[in-house]
Amino acid sequence: MKSYFFVPANNQKYINKSIDLKSDFIIYDLEESVSPNELIESLNNLRKIVIKNNYYVRPHFFIKPEEINAELLENLIKIGFNNYVIPKLSSIVQLKLIKSFFESIKNYKHDKYNFILLVENPAFLLCLNDALHCNFLNVKSIGFGSHDYCNIMGMKHTLENLYFARQTVLNTAKAFDLEAIDIVSLDLVNDSDFCDEVINGFSMGFDAKFIIHPKHFQLLNKIQYYTHEEVLEANLVYSKIHNLINDKVSVVKIDGKVYEKPHINRIINIINWRNKNGGK
Repeated sequence: MKSYFFVPANNQKYINKSIDLKSDFIIYDLEESVSPNELIESLNNLRKIVIKNNYYVRPHFFIKPEEINAELLENLIKIGFNNYVIPKLSSIVQLKLIKSFFESIKNYKHDKYNFILLVENPAFLLCLNDALHCNFLNVKSIGFGSHDYCNIMGMKHTLENLYFARQTVLNTAKAFDLEAIDIVSLDLVNDSDFCDEVINGFSMGFDAKFIIHPKHFQLLNKIQYYTHEEVLEANLVYSKIHNLINDKVSVVKIDGKVYEKPHINRIINIINWRNKNGGK
């Protein structure tokens, strides 16, 4: 799974460390971890960064539910951020307001700015499908903010309780050919629980994971996503089909077992993962 690593923008030490962090994506946070009186300092910290293509920022987009935080967004655009995580969404109207703001920018292009939509409450979960159909923004990913969601629901934070919401986020993202980002873990003690949570999300079909601590980032990159038996089977099947042109392979029979195109695609995914991890 890809990693999206949150870094509090009010902490210069963490920002410096994040520059060398080999996370797939960095999200500089101006929302949850930054108080209003730390905003100016945080913006000054971000001005010292050389912005890269895999850097996102998560600001407060709204002063009020339907009033854009224009001054903050203008500052972030001047700093050079093109990638944004939009938190606390509750309606399609808010997305339309964000669209109007960015379209007012000089030399605006729809595909210049990339967005991750965070689903953090039941209201936006239920209108997510309609929101994506509107195509107001260049949305790349859908993420699920499970802790805010549970707080609003009055729900205990367990994978069982979150099953419906996670599946809704996941299936909606896949329906629109978007990346699905799974929940963040706040437990920094139980490594096995974190790994189980990652495997659970991976087996469901999530593409990426929100991360808030280097420890979890290290664990994420060491997880055995496929069993030893799955890798052995993939090696066997791939050795039989790798010389074939993949687009022409529809059905093959190996050792009495039939592999259709979806199974072959999974085999190739396992082989790619194996190769990336040193042939294990």
